[in-house]
Amino acid sequence: MSKFCVTPLKIGKFSFKTNLIQAPLAGISCAPFRELIWSFGAIAYGCTEMQSASQIAQGGQRAQRYIHRGAQEACLCWQLSGNQPEYLAQASEIAAQSNADLLDLNCGCPMPKIRQKGCGSKLLSKASQLGKLIQAMKHASGLPVTIKIRVDSYSGDNNNYDVARMAEDSGADALVVHGRHWTEHYQTPCRLEDIAEIVQAVNIPVIGNGDITDYQSLATMLATTGCQGVMIGRASIGKPWLFKALTCADRGITFPTPTPDKIGTLLWRHICGLAKLELEHIAVLQMRRLIKYYAATLPTYKVLQTAANQCTSLHGLQTLIQQYFGAIADSILLMN
Repeated sequence: MSKFCVTPLKIGKFSFKTNLIQAPLAGISCAPFRELIWSFGAIAYGCTEMQSASQIAQGGQRAQRYIHRGAQEACLCWQLSGNQPEYLAQASEIAAQSNADLLDLNCGCPMPKIRQKGCGSKLLSKASQLGKLIQAMKHASGLPVTIKIRVDSYSGDNNNYDVARMAEDSGADALVVHGRHWTEHYQTPCRLEDIAEIVQAVNIPVIGNGDITDYQSLATMLATTGCQGVMIGRASIGKPWLFKALTCADRGITFPTPTPDKIGTLLWRHICGLAKLELEHIAVLQMRRLIKYYAATLPTYKVLQTAANQCTSLHGLQTLIQQYFGAIADSILLMN
């Protein structure tokens, strides 16, 4: 296997030392999640959860989880959802004045409630409108703008080429391409040939996304598609060290997988971070859903998950983590 899959990447005014990017993940990729990844380093930038441009532009009340940027985050991309140039322009300007370094337009979300609004993957069938949205974001913010799309696959949509060229012609600084059609679920393997087609169609960087879980899948994505970088989402949940492990593998260095007690400490940091941004019961409910990812390698993970589902307090979760993962670092306090 050839080395040096992890290479420098340039997007707009930014020159990154690595081509590995943390993906936007709805309900997950707020600052506490992103900061854990940054604690290991080895990423170009991290992305927020998808945010509604119209809500931002109209001054709607937004939860701290969408606004907060951690002290460790060297570069942050706001992902916006919308289909009206004026709202996207206003939201982009607000993002630039807040804490965003880059912007991404979501053109891939397959959720019916998003598509019904004419947003997300619905935009892929409206290439001319998409161009106006990109131009509005660029002009209002002055920041590099990427768009995250999906491939047309077997569908007959035939939008790969049109969308890619429209994005480039409208000033997009990079394309992020998820290798599945919006109707396809995760069980369907990524269609790398579609990503390769888009790489050939444009002269801006293309970032491949989907099914990257280890070094072999990273190397296959880059070699097969010719894309300049990768974006990793689901595989990093509960494994914030994944990007560092991939970088080490690329250099022929063995990365020591964290021991259970260290994983427990990372989990507790995640919980504490959420507790600072959310009400306690909301943080508890979120961690009930996420704890299984951290516990995946534990032989008792099913028992732990069952117990976690009964927890109603942060201290209850802390007790479980100490019981199943081992000691938590004394310096990590619930409300420090």
